[in-house]
Amino acid sequence: MTLLSVTELYENHADNLGLHWLAGKENNRFLQLQTDQRIGNVGYLNLIHPHQIQVISLYELAYLEALSDNVYEDALKQLFENANLACIIVVDSPRVPDDLKGHAEHYHVPLFMAQVSGEALMNYLHGILGRMSGEKVTLHGVFLDVFGMGVLITGDSGTGKSELALELVSRGHRLVADDAPEFSRIDQDVIRGTCPVQGMTPFLEVRGLGILNVQALFGDSAIKRDKYLRLIIKLEHMSPDQLRQIDRLQGDYRSRQILGVEISEVGLPVAAGRNLAVLLECAVRNHSLKMQGYNAADEFCQRQTRAMYGMDKDDGYVSHRFDVY
Repeated sequence: MTLLSVTELYENHADNLGLHWLAGKENNRFLQLQTDQRIGNVGYLNLIHPHQIQVISLYELAYLEALSDNVYEDALKQLFENANLACIIVVDSPRVPDDLKGHAEHYHVPLFMAQVSGEALMNYLHGILGRMSGEKVTLHGVFLDVFGMGVLITGDSGTGKSELALELVSRGHRLVADDAPEFSRIDQDVIRGTCPVQGMTPFLEVRGLGILNVQALFGDSAIKRDKYLRLIIKLEHMSPDQLRQIDRLQGDYRSRQILGVEISEVGLPVAAGRNLAVLLECAVRNHSLKMQGYNAADEFCQRQTRAMYGMDKDDGYVSHRFDVY
């Protein structure tokens, strides 16, 4: 379980959300973030299954104001006496009722007004709280943004991971983390990768050159703070027998489970003269096509079958166009 104070939430994210602290500043409360309760941390007003962060919009205000006086008071009492309540945020409303302010002061519950829409607030808070509460794991390798896809380059020591990463950065791709990127599960099938130490993203260790600052070498566009993990490239030294066992049509594709999520993995044999940067870029493009339902090996087999049985009467062919990014 992770604890996050309301003061910390306000100080770190007030500018992004346009938060104004209206009442209840005397007592700093905490959110108890648990991996199995990420979505329950924040939500619109709910008195039956109360969220730790209760969001109140114009609709909730209208509902409260439509209640009879006694029911209205009971509803406010039920809202503010919830021991797990961390704070209340009012959205999409030009005003905050005095009753809410008064109860917030009386119960010492932080009350905020946000300048962003309710939808934007919920998406933002779900994102940051999910990242904080998610399961985490550190993996050995280099994590990059290649053609907009999060790619982890892994493999045994000496296979050339850092050299390949440097080549990719020089070709316009972006470094997220070197050596020990940290991954967290932020949704059912979403793994987010980042550098576990703040400020260390730009640094890449290359044997013979030492520590390089790729941001200083290639500019601000050479680094990225985080990315969703979509593909793993494993560099492998292979014997001739192992090379012969690779499927010539489908390649060396497999899957690997990271924090309970299946992530596609491609094995790339390392050998003298192979341009691994080009191969990795093609692997990313090919994986993007497969995610869209296209498999080149399947089409190759279909065309070969048609040619064998004389089914191709047209000398031309149909070009399949897909967005490979």
